[in-house]
Amino acid sequence: MICNVRIDDRLIHGQTVTMWIPHFRATHTVIVSDEIARDETRKAILKMGCPQSTKLSIFSIDTALEKLGRHIDDDIRIMLLFNDPKPIVDLIKKGFKIDAVTVGNMSNKTGAKSIRKTIFVTEKDKEALLELDNLGVKLISQMVPNEPEDTSVIDDIRKA
Repeated sequence: MICNVRIDDRLIHGQTVTMWIPHFRATHTVIVSDEIARDETRKAILKMGCPQSTKLSIFSIDTALEKLGRHIDDDIRIMLLFNDPKPIVDLIKKGFKIDAVTVGNMSNKTGAKSIRKTIFVTEKDKEALLELDNLGVKLISQMVPNEPEDTSVIDDIRKA
């Protein structure tokens, strides 16, 4: 069962490990990224940062679609992590159902506009987030689990 879908460009870090994974009682964390799936060094580093109580898998978009689409993991709690919104759009367009996405940290980068204190979007990010909204995906801004969910983030994205 997918217990959370989250965009956080830091992926495995202190908040993920100490707050998000325990909050959702996730037993499996899946990072979906074509780029990271091809980078053995980065995969090894991410796996070192993941708690032993949680299995970490790093899949390309197509591998994630194939593995998650078989529903063999329905009896475990999975947190899906993305470092940007575009792979989520790609998964949905290939037939994977996602109802809501938590937008966490999206760091400042060249050409990015500030949406929130910790959310900076490039034009490419904005297009992908707007496409998620058009596909009926609820976008939620929430940095840590004890903060209230803020669904007005889409309004700020539209203004960017």
